[in-house]
Amino acid sequence: MRTKKLLLLFLIVPLFAFTAHKYYLSLTQIEYNSKNKSVEVIINVFIDDIETALTKIHDKKFELDTEKEFADIDTYFFDYLKKNVKFKLDGKAYDYSYIGKEYDGDVVFFYLEIKNVPALKEIEINNTILLKHFPEQQNLVKSKVNKKYKSLLLTKKEQTGTLKY
Repeated sequence: MRTKKLLLLFLIVPLFAFTAHKYYLSLTQIEYNSKNKSVEVIINVFIDDIETALTKIHDKKFELDTEKEFADIDTYFFDYLKKNVKFKLDGKAYDYSYIGKEYDGDVVFFYLEIKNVPALKEIEINNTILLKHFPEQQNLVKSKVNKKYKSLLLTKKEQTGTLKY
């Protein structure tokens, strides 16, 4: 049943990309790079949602992807991500580097990297992105490790999940 729901999300999400934003969903894509011994992560969220969250947290107006965007916006983004996205790889907590961000239409993509990962058999992710501000928020996680694909859906009730390879 859960697999059917995830499949339905994969099919519907692209359709919503061209319509008015009335749902709350982030996508986290995780890929293990065995050559570089690193875990590469791309997280995408709707710009207006992250803008709302940052405005409420810091009590100042954020205007992302405009001329009024703060010069140090990456500091705010990285701080937010560190508090809301945590990884354990094979049972060990890892910190990640913030590589940067990219805007594309109404979505912002965050690029992260975890270095010095000699092998990978299990990823535990705790993802609370936007859950405090949007109770309906769902955080979809897709992964590719050693040519194996796994996914899970995290919500306010289930904020942590484990992917085993």
